This record gives sequence, C-alpha cells and structure tokens, in this order.
Amino acid sequence: MKEYFVILFSFLFSFTAQSQFAEKDSLLQVINSSAPDSVKSDALNEFAFFMFDYNVDSSIILANLAREKAVKAGNVRQQARAIKNIGISYDIKGKTDSAILFLNEALALAKQNSLHPSQANILTDIANAWYAAGSYELALRNHFEALQLREGYKARKEISQSYNNIALVYRSRKDFVNALRYNQLSLAIKKELYNKQGIINSSINIGSCYQYMGKYDSAIYFANEVIKQAFVPQDVHEGKANLASALLGKKKLAEAEKIVTDLFPQLDMEEEQAAYISCHQVFGAIALTKNKPDEAIDWFAKGAAYARRFNDREYIAAFYKSIADAYAAKNDFGNAFRYNKLHEALKDSLLNEENSRQINEMNAVYEKDKQQQRIGELTTKVSTTEEKAEKNRQLRNFFLLSSVFLLVLAGFAFYAYRINKKKNALLAMQQQEIQQALNEKEVLMREIHHRVKNNLQVVTSLLNLQSHYIDDEKAYSAVQAGRNRVQSMALIHQFLYREVSNLTSLRIKDYISELLTYIEDSNEKDSVSIILQQSIDDVELDIDTVVPLGLIINELVTNAYKYAFAGRSSGMIRVSFTRQPDTNGYLLRVADDGIGMQQELTLQKSRSFGYRMIRAFTEKLEGKLTFNIENGTVVSLFIPAIKTEEQ
Repeated sequence: MKEYFVILFSFLFSFTAQSQFAEKDSLLQVINSSAPDSVKSDALNEFAFFMFDYNVDSSIILANLAREKAVKAGNVRQQARAIKNIGISYDIKGKTDSAILFLNEALALAKQNSLHPSQANILTDIANAWYAAGSYELALRNHFEALQLREGYKARKEISQSYNNIALVYRSRKDFVNALRYNQLSLAIKKELYNKQGIINSSINIGSCYQYMGKYDSAIYFANEVIKQAFVPQDVHEGKANLASALLGKKKLAEAEKIVTDLFPQLDMEEEQAAYISCHQVFGAIALTKNKPDEAIDWFAKGAAYARRFNDREYIAAFYKSIADAYAAKNDFGNAFRYNKLHEALKDSLLNEENSRQINEMNAVYEKDKQQQRIGELTTKVSTTEEKAEKNRQLRNFFLLSSVFLLVLAGFAFYAYRINKKKNALLAMQQQEIQQALNEKEVLMREIHHRVKNNLQVVTSLLNLQSHYIDDEKAYSAVQAGRNRVQSMALIHQFLYREVSNLTSLRIKDYISELLTYIEDSNEKDSVSIILQQSIDDVELDIDTVVPLGLIINELVTNAYKYAFAGRSSGMIRVSFTRQPDTNGYLLRVADDGIGMQQELTLQKSRSFGYRMIRAFTEKLEGKLTFNIENGTVVSLFIPAIKTEEQ
C-alpha cells in the first residue's frame, strides 16, 4: 500500500510541477524501483529536504517513509537523518516544541552510535530552532556544542559555519564585540579555503558590526573590500550602501551623496531591502545637513513607509526619530514632539518585547536544565536498579538466605530513598521559589532603571526644546549645561538597564566612551576642529562612584570645549582614567593644549556653579584635585580605591 502511495505521490509531482522537479527525476525513479530499503531511505530523505521550500507537509510524509525504510534496513544514519528532517519541517511550520522533540530524538540516536558529523548537524538545527523562538542562550549552547564536535574531527568548512552562526546570535543580542570576533574567525577560515562568496558574506557582516560600533574607518575598509571582490550585483549594491552609511558617519557628505545618487536607481526595492532603506537614511541625513528639512522629511517618511511593508520596527523607529529632528530644524516643534512620542512609543514596545523574550528565554533555559536533571536522575535510578537486580540474581544462585537478607536491606534502602527523594523535592521547590523571586527582583530593577532613564531623557528633551526659545546667551548656556548634566546621569541608567548580571555597577570604559561621544557631538563647531582622545582602563565601579565621576568629567570636558580654544581653529583634549597600583586608587586626567587659564580662575578659586559642583563631588569621593596651567590646562583627580570599594 505504501509503495503505491509513493508512486502516486511521485506522479502528482511530475504532473503538476514538472519544470520545478525535473532535476529530481532520478530520486523518483529510485523511490519507485526495487532498490534496497537503505537506498530508498536515502532518496526519500533527499526528496524531503528538497520539499522544504515547496510543501513542508509533504516533507513530513516523505521523512516518515524514509524512517520506515531505514529501520527495515537497519541503517541508523539514515534513520537519524529522517527524524531530523521531521524536526526541521516542524521548525519551518513554527512549531518549536514539536521540532525540538524530534531533533532531540535524532540527536540521541546519533550519540548512541557515535555519528559525530550527524550529531553536530543536528545540534546546529536545534540551535536554529531555539534562535527562531527567541531563546538565544539555548541557541548559543547548542552552537558551541556543535563547534566543539566539529573541532574534534577538524571539519574546517563546518567550523567556519559554526562561527558564523554564533556571530549571528550575538548580533541579535546586540553584543557586537562578540559578533565581530566570531565573524572574523569565520572569515579567516573562508580565506584559508578560498571560499569567495563566504569571504564576501563575512566581510559584509564584519562591516555591519563596525558600523553599529561607530568605527566608521573599519566599516569603510570592509565595504570597499566587498565592492572590489563581489561578483553578484546585489552584493556590490549592499557594499556601496554600507560604504555610503559609513561615509555619512564620518561626515563626508559629498562622497556619500555621490554613491547613493548613483546606486539608488539600480536597486530592486523588493529584493534589496537593506540597501534601499540605507539610501533613504543617507539621502535624508544629507538633506537635513544642507538645511533642507522638507526634503529630509520626504526621504525619511518614504523610508518609514517602506519599512512598514516588512514590519521592520527598528527601522521605523529610527525614521520617526529622524523625522522629529527634521521638524525641529524647521522650528515645527509640535510635529517634532509628535514624532518623538511615536519614536519613544515604538522603542518602548521593542524594549518590552525584548524583556518578554528574555523572561521566556530564562524560563526555557530553566525548563531545559530541569529536564536534563530529571533525565539524569532517571538514568541513575535505572542504572542502580539494574545493578541491584543483577547482584540479587547472582546471590540467589548461591545463597537463598543471603537473598532474603539482601531483600530486607533493599527494603530499608528503598525506604531511605523515598525519604531522601521527598527531601530533595522539597529543596528543589524551595530553590525554584528563591530563583523565581530573584528573577522577579532583577526584572523590577531593570524596569526601574529603564523608567528613570526615560524620565531623564524626557527632561533632556524638554531642556533642549526650551533652549530654542531662549535669546539670552548666558541663560541658553546654563540650560545646555543642565541638559548635559542630566544626560550624563541618564547614560548611567541606560547602561544599568542593558546589564544582564549586575545592576549596581558599570564597566567604566564603555560608559565614559559613550559620555565623551555625547559631549563631542553636543559641542561640535564648524569653525574649530577639536580632536578628543581617550585612554580608559576597563574596570568596574559601583553606581555611587560613577554618578559623581560622570558629572565631573562632563564639566571638565565641556569647559575645555567652551573656553580652551578661544581664537583658535584646532586643538586637542585628552581624557584618561587609569588604575594606580602604586597608590591603590584611580586617576582621572583631563588635559587640553589650549590657551590655559589665569591662576585666579583655577578650580580651587572659581565660584562658578560648575566648579563648585566639581569640588563638592571631589569631597564626596574623598579625592584629591590638582590643577596645572602649563602648556594648556591639566586637571587631575585621584580617587582612593578603598573609597570605591566601601561605596
């Protein structure tokens, strides 16, 4: 009956879609022939794989037939492959639970028979299923396990694929440092294997990471590499779009505009979505820089409408923010506020979804670990029972009385086991309740930091809007200074919200780097070219130290921008924060090569609000402030390490 079903199935394929399935005629001939079951199983598995792109329900039917043939033939490899194809089919249908169930069954079969390549491939499919479901931690676990197996049997091409898969998960988690690392590892192997298309794909991925990290010179380099090496028009187009975006980041507007003007008419808007959106962003940003807000709004609005076709909400939110900036540039603050609200609402929606995804991911990881623990307990129990049964059989053959004695002992052992099991169950329940409480506390803490950050950003936006209506220079300067101080505190809560494992301290290097970038953007002047250099040790400080430290850095660097280079066209500001092992503390140093200050205006003597605030925070940190006005201005602040540890 099943044979006739396969024949009918094959006939329908050849009749309804002969042009699409012509290359599979040989498989159909094998399936309907008198070939051995092992050969038929292989052909059915190939056909199931082929049908993934056309009719996934047919893939399930074919894979089940392949499984039956493999069982009859005693072919374990084809049996595992058939079960894997069933799991992949359910993953394509979006049924993650069923997909994981079948894929784990295939994995167990591959492990039992030491089929290491099959095992690695199945682990990759499991990782892909968890990734599609948003469980990034479980996806990484399985990808790393697959990588370890592939490294064991030295499959260079597959190792490169694992690196690429791991990089993709890290990129989805916004961990661009690790995404960059694994993309670079993948690229190295692809170069070793002369995989031209793989080299281009990895170069695109690496360039995107640099773009997200704000390292535009590196992004430009890899975009040019893609353009030079690509042999498919779509790859060339994507390379040019990435190059234009990076040039825009470097404020090389003329070069960026020339590229997108040439590129835009060549794009297929249905197939090249990323490049199409990038062109709208670049055109709009250039128009805004040229003080053409209406033209910028038109480009941004078209980009948002295009992004809505694919429900790409991150791009939509970015376009809303750009539209708000354009309306603000033409003093239409009503529309600017409206689009800012749309931007914030969409960002909050994305953040809430990310929170829900993280909570679901934690639950999935917990359930997975609990399932593994349960399997281990059952395995141990079965093993122990079998050993006892074997001993009892041996003893019964020789000593009947000893058997009775052992049965009594076994009864006591079982009783003790039951008591111990109840205790373990109680302990597990208590541990689960404690873990749940900790998870809820962490979610609440993250929500608090998120709300504080949002409130501070609202204050920053209000101060920014208010400054547009202030004509008095001193009042304008005071409002801008207040905005910068609020933003320095908002950044702290933004970083704490991002932290996964620690909500009370920060990696100071990332925080100071982003704070300096904000100050640099806020004080940029066309008439003065100021280079801001930084050298920050990667140390972790508690929030009670970071808040005053951030405000002090904000005041010192902002004052350097304002006053150090009066009458000059260029200058340099150097900011360093280093650990001092000899003196057991940390040293903040802000130096410029500007005109310097008069002795009577030094920090110790000035009565301005900013300098009084610096002195107050220095006392709070129990630090020591020194001032040097030779060859510019150098302000040094020493903070004892014992103070940061006590806080």
